[in-house]
Amino acid sequence: MADRHHFAPGACSAEGLRQAEAAEQQPARPFDLASLPQFRADAEQEGAALAQAAIDRHRVTLSDRVIAGIPCQIITPSTPHDGRTIVYFFGGGFTVGSPQLDLPISAALADYARAQVIAPAYPLAPEAPFPAAADACTAVARAVLARHPDTVIAGESAGGNLALVTALRLSAENGPMPGALALLSPAVDLEQTGDSLEIDRDPFLRKADMAFFEGCYLPAGTDRRAPDISPIYGDFGPDFPPVFITSGTRDLLLSGCVRLDRVLRDHGARSELRIWEGMWHVFEYYPDLPEADASLREIARFLQDHLTSD
Repeated sequence: MADRHHFAPGACSAEGLRQAEAAEQQPARPFDLASLPQFRADAEQEGAALAQAAIDRHRVTLSDRVIAGIPCQIITPSTPHDGRTIVYFFGGGFTVGSPQLDLPISAALADYARAQVIAPAYPLAPEAPFPAAADACTAVARAVLARHPDTVIAGESAGGNLALVTALRLSAENGPMPGALALLSPAVDLEQTGDSLEIDRDPFLRKADMAFFEGCYLPAGTDRRAPDISPIYGDFGPDFPPVFITSGTRDLLLSGCVRLDRVLRDHGARSELRIWEGMWHVFEYYPDLPEADASLREIARFLQDHLTSD
């Protein structure tokens, strides 16, 4: 059966089927505040090998810089193109994660786009709830754009939320705007509405996980339809930067991605949506998947098209 699916046109790869089936066999991992510090530590330890493999594979170098008061990881490809800059926001439900953990994505984008990537280490909830992360990301993007006006922005999951929130804030300020946005499985509606959330079949992210993350991030009584929270309710228009969105047919947040694409196009903004067969939430993180590399190369080409430095 796996071989038949694998060779069907446009089907999920054999490796994708294997990883999804393996993940579905694992027991659900409940999140709670007491275990969050250990979960963060375990994630960093387990992700260390993937991060190092990404550094080696993509031949990037790392350095640190403080921008707008926020510590940032700078990812530089072996053959950078002068002036190309990507600001990248990591994911992790606003509560876990780091620039280091997201190197399987950010290092690939640096390599394939020949661009320097700036990844802010924005503060995490619940220690720093909303609007701390959004404020930090906006401050970094604003500072980078002041120096590199052709900067583009990318982010995955919660980082995709922060990328879109940042762009909406910069638009409201009538200041410099990114040339484009690339959003990987972005969390655009924290009301948790949509068909894919009701189906809840993502093998790597469950609806209960999202409820925990949002409970950590959002103070009690927060209006979840505020554009700073759920940017799908933001003010878009024809002058909004072009947006590239990726998701998968198993992605818990697929509905939000589909809806965002429609909202952007209905308001005259340019949007491209890629939905990958059989893939799950931020599948680009898994380097053994042929779909992950193909998607990251496509995202990099999109960003390159909107980096004005030739």
